[in-house]
Amino acid sequence: MTRTLDLGCGQVKILGAFGVDARPFGSVDLVHDLNKHPWPIEDNSFDAVNATHIIEHVDDVPGFFSEVHRVCRDGAEVTVETPHFSNRCAYADPTHKHAFSRRFIEFFAQSKAWTPSGSFAVARSFLLEHHHDIEPFIKGDGFSIKFAHLSFSRLFRLCGIENFANWKIDFYEFYLAGIFPARDILIKLKVNKGDGVGD
Repeated sequence: MTRTLDLGCGQVKILGAFGVDARPFGSVDLVHDLNKHPWPIEDNSFDAVNATHIIEHVDDVPGFFSEVHRVCRDGAEVTVETPHFSNRCAYADPTHKHAFSRRFIEFFAQSKAWTPSGSFAVARSFLLEHHHDIEPFIKGDGFSIKFAHLSFSRLFRLCGIENFANWKIDFYEFYLAGIFPARDILIKLKVNKGDGVGD
């Protein structure tokens, strides 16, 4: 049976999940401040984690992902959703402590290193300067990215802006995000528990 952990579940917990929240709503199974580490949850306890609109509220984002990794079993799926930095709601809510780029997840998950291929790509990288190398916080394989997507309003979906932004994420975030704001970042990760992870 799949065990699901719903972090910051609030009043609407995923059916059948183990819900954690700082406030004692009726559906909460564990009342705990997620900023306090380690969480009172045993290692390797869950097959799936849901973190919908919670990471923007925590103090220590690397610590949050380290705890998620610790309480998950090998192969667990982690779903994260958070406002994109171009979404005004990322800043309108006074309880938000962070705003994220789509590439933020690459600080916690393994991704293929980007190298320009061809003279046009080299020139573009040189002139636009919109690429930077990322060194993950979690050593080893930690997490791998299964899915990463920016969502947009209906108008921008119909105009093809959503497809373009997800195709050319660096160009979009550096030069177009202020004109065509996104809504949320949706990430799905796989937990890898290989030797040396988290050392």
